[in-house]
Amino acid sequence: MNAELVKYGYFWVPGNEFQELVLSWKKKAELVEPDATYLHHPVHATLFLFYGEKQKEVEYASLIKKDAPIFKSAEWFVFENDAVTGGDTLTIGLEKTLDWEILQLDLAEGLKPYILKLVEYPNEWSGPFKISHQNYGFPFVGKHWLPHVSIASFKNKSFIQEAIHMPIEINEINCGELALFRIEGETHTRIYAS
Repeated sequence: MNAELVKYGYFWVPGNEFQELVLSWKKKAELVEPDATYLHHPVHATLFLFYGEKQKEVEYASLIKKDAPIFKSAEWFVFENDAVTGGDTLTIGLEKTLDWEILQLDLAEGLKPYILKLVEYPNEWSGPFKISHQNYGFPFVGKHWLPHVSIASFKNKSFIQEAIHMPIEINEINCGELALFRIEGETHTRIYAS
């Protein structure tokens, strides 16, 4: 019997105040560029992506820690000429702590035996991204991982300029949970949360 290969994501899902802020920016972005990449994804910061067997979802969920560490701060961050999308990706960057680095590495190490396929990207990786991709199937594990919550990836740079000049006012940055999502195309289904 062949295993059903499925893409999964371990995400940090922020609390309501942060979610509402991101969703308001996604709505503004949709008016400018309705087909922008990431626009319709759920509000989250990606810790890890991998391909595994659908039959083992309970095992994957068991690797989630109950309490998320804290992020130090949040500020606008733009991935210019994003290697993944080819556009400019507007995000809210999260300043990570050592606890986040350790949590992500522990998760990646715990999943190694389950990973059935490398996550594919439209580019070639080099340096620490290549090493991470070879070791874990995901290029963003380690000190070079930049946690962030994406608004969307644009071709329209004027919207990004408008956004980054607005202050981010979030009182509850560290309210949130860790969650496991099944990813099928553009559909993200939450299957477990801490």
